[in-house]
Amino acid sequence: MTKTLEQLITKTWPKAQAHWSQFLLLSDPKNDSHQQSIAQIHLGNRQVTLNHNTIQEKGLEDCLEALLAHEIGHHVRYPGTLTTQARLHLLQKSLIPIEEYSLINLFTDIMINEQIGRTLREQLIRIYQAFDYNEISKLDPAFLFYLAVYEELWQTEPGTLMGAAMAHFEETYPNYRAEAQLLSQNLFHLGPNIYTQFLYFISVVCRYIKPPNQKLMSNPYQCAGDEPSPEDWAEALTPTAREKEAIRRAVEEGWINQKEAEQLGDKNNLERRIMGLPGLQSGAADKVPEIMAAYYRQQAERYLVHPPPQRLLGEAVVPTALDDWEPQDSVQDIDWLATLLSRGEQLGAVLPLKRNRIAEIEGYEVPLWLPKVEIYLDVSGSMPDPRHTHNAMTLASQILVMGAIRAGGRARALLYSSDYVAYWQWCRSEIELSRFLMHYIGSGTQFPFEKLQSSVLECGDEQPIRVIISDSDFNHNYDNHKPAADILGEAIQSSQQLILLLHAPGDIARYRAAGATVICIEEMEDFPKLAAKLAHALFSEERHEH
Repeated sequence: MTKTLEQLITKTWPKAQAHWSQFLLLSDPKNDSHQQSIAQIHLGNRQVTLNHNTIQEKGLEDCLEALLAHEIGHHVRYPGTLTTQARLHLLQKSLIPIEEYSLINLFTDIMINEQIGRTLREQLIRIYQAFDYNEISKLDPAFLFYLAVYEELWQTEPGTLMGAAMAHFEETYPNYRAEAQLLSQNLFHLGPNIYTQFLYFISVVCRYIKPPNQKLMSNPYQCAGDEPSPEDWAEALTPTAREKEAIRRAVEEGWINQKEAEQLGDKNNLERRIMGLPGLQSGAADKVPEIMAAYYRQQAERYLVHPPPQRLLGEAVVPTALDDWEPQDSVQDIDWLATLLSRGEQLGAVLPLKRNRIAEIEGYEVPLWLPKVEIYLDVSGSMPDPRHTHNAMTLASQILVMGAIRAGGRARALLYSSDYVAYWQWCRSEIELSRFLMHYIGSGTQFPFEKLQSSVLECGDEQPIRVIISDSDFNHNYDNHKPAADILGEAIQSSQQLILLLHAPGDIARYRAAGATVICIEEMEDFPKLAAKLAHALFSEERHEH
C-alpha cells in the first residue's frame, strides 16, 4: 500500500532532526500549499511548513529528508535567530544598498546544504534539478553563480544544476567557474564566525549582482516566512564583538576596503546602520519609529534610575485573580510565588503571572508612595531626529520614563518645537511612551510656558517631578516670553522637584537661584556620567551643588 505524503513526512521528520540534534523541540511540519516556496520555516514560532502540491508535482516525495533537514538548519544555526538575520541584513545593506534585494537566503542555504550535503547530496541535487532557472537567471545572475558553487562543492558535471541557463551565463561571466571553485574551498573554513563567512560570501557574489529593473520572481527556495521584530532590529543596530572582528578580518584579507569597513559599523556608525533598516531607503519606513523606540528602551536599560516616590492618595485595593503579565505592566504586579507554583521555575521565569486588584471599599482612599514624572522634551531643529540617529536627550527621557514606571509609578511627556504634541494622560506603559518619544517636529524652538502653567494648576496637591530637556534655546525662550519667570518660578515651587537638563546651557545661575536643579550636559554621548548626574539630582539632599 502506497504511503500518503503525510505518513512519509511523519516517518522522515525524526531522521531530518537527527542531522542536527536529538534534542530539538519543534512542532510537526504543516502543509501550506499556498506558499511560494517548496518549504520554509518561521523563525518567530519555529514552525516548518511544506508545499505538498509542489512536492507531489515535482515528484520529490523521496527527498523529504533533505527538505526537512534544510529547514531545521535555519532553526539550529543559519541564521538561528531573527536577531542574527537582522544583523546580516544591516551588514549587507551597507555594502549592497539595493532595496528589496538580499543575498542572505542564498548564504544561509549554502551554509546549511554544505553540512547536510555530506550525507544527503543526491537528494539535494534532485531537488535543485526539479526547477527551471531560465527566467530567474535573467533577473538574478547571482542565483546561477550560487548553483555553480554547488556543482563545485558536490563535484558534479558543469550544468548539472544550472541546466540550459549555463550557456548564456558562461558567455557573460567566463571566469565564474574558477570563482565558484575558490568560494567552495574557502567559505566553510572561515567559521565559526558567521559574519566573517557572510562578508567573504558577499565579496565574491556581489560581482554577479544585476540591479533589478523589476521585482524578482519568486524563488522556490526562499525559506523565510517571517521577519525580525522591532526588538530584533533594535538589538542589531549595535555591532557585536563578533561583527567587529569579522569587519577587521575582511579588511585584512582585502574583501572590503577601509571606507566600507567604517560603513559597516567598525566605528559604531549608528546612522549608517539605521539607513539599512527595512524600507528606509525607499521612503516606506513605517516600521522605523517602532524599531527606534525599541532601541531607546534597550539603551535605557543600561542607565536606569528610579525617581523618588511621592505621597499620593489612591484607591485601596485587594489582590484577586491571576492573569498573564505583559512587558508594559509594572514589575511589582508579578506574583512570583503563584507563578513558580503554577508554571515552574523555567517557564515561570519567562512567562510570569500578575495578580489583578480591585477596590477593597468603593471610594476609600489611602496614601500611596509612587513616583510621577512629567517631561518636556525639545525636538526642534537643533536636536537630532531620534528616528535616524542616536539622540541623547531622547534617551534621557526614556531613562526617566522607564525608571518611574518600573518603580510602580506613572509618567507623561510633551515634545515641543514651534508647536507641541503631548501624551498627557498619566501612563504606566513603557512601550506606549517610548513610541510617543519617537515624534519629531524639527523647526524653531518655543517652550510652551502656558502648558507648564496649566499643568501646575491641573495637578493641584499631587504635583509630579518635572524635567525640562533642552539646550541654550531655552534661555532665548525664557528671555523673550514676559511671563516666563513667574510661570517657571511657580512651577519650581509647586513641583516635587523641577530639573532642567540643558546642553550648552549658557547662563543658568537664575534658574538655580529660583530653586531649580540644573544638570549641564557638556558631552551628550557620555551617558554613564549623565545617568550619575540624573540619579544625584533626584536623590541628593544637596542638589544646589549641581
